[in-house]
Amino acid sequence: MAGQVSQEIAAPLSEADIRSGIITRRIGLVIHLFQAVDSTNDEAKALAVRGALEGTVVIADAQERGRGRMGRSWTSPPGVGVYFSVILRPAIQPHAAPALSLLGAAAVAEAIEAVAGLAAGVKWPNDLIVRGRKVGGILGEVAAETSHLDYVVLGIGINVNQTEASFEGELRHTATSLRIEAGRLVDRTAMIRSLCESLDRWYNCFLSEGLAPIIERLRQSCLTLGQRVVARSGDQQLCGLAVDLDHAGALLIRDADQRLHRLIAGDVTLTG
Repeated sequence: MAGQVSQEIAAPLSEADIRSGIITRRIGLVIHLFQAVDSTNDEAKALAVRGALEGTVVIADAQERGRGRMGRSWTSPPGVGVYFSVILRPAIQPHAAPALSLLGAAAVAEAIEAVAGLAAGVKWPNDLIVRGRKVGGILGEVAAETSHLDYVVLGIGINVNQTEASFEGELRHTATSLRIEAGRLVDRTAMIRSLCESLDRWYNCFLSEGLAPIIERLRQSCLTLGQRVVARSGDQQLCGLAVDLDHAGALLIRDADQRLHRLIAGDVTLTG
């Protein structure tokens, strides 16, 4: 039985299987699938520079130098996770581009619920949390001139079929996988299909209605709201109560003097 499970986890992804049944307008019409890359975001950025179509997706069975926000590494072993990047080219100002990571968070949470049957909360701005532990994250990278956005690459990493033994040291207390929380193996191909479709729906919504519907969706699942936080942005640190998301997706924090601060980007720790 153990050998059978190991083989099932290690089964390589197939582009034909991923494409089968996907119904989208943009996301996933072009797919580049690799056995292993340094980073799917790096591959997607190289394709974007060469003029790749909006909605082009890069998927790898493993990443050798996967990364998250703030330069942190993202462990990406073969056969157990979803390592996924998509190229977007919305007609928006560069300063508005970071909000697309929130769109990604809404889509990932929706896909996790659809495929694994788990409720995933969002720790602002880009962590996916299931039962108190991190199951996924989003890294948005932007190429822009002063007033022109060339492209955005949204990188998405999801721990799908890792076991408890996959996580070492501090990660045993802070990280989890869909398999651990669902108590069963989760189909990575189904997760990728669902992710493409969720991203496509939310991106079409963003293009037609703006960010408002996404912000409203995230208010329902944002674990940061109502919590005391320590927020760090560059050399600055702010302590206070996270009270809301504004119209652009920034986190609003009220400090001890009742002053309201607007955090556009940063590292947020929940303190209770």
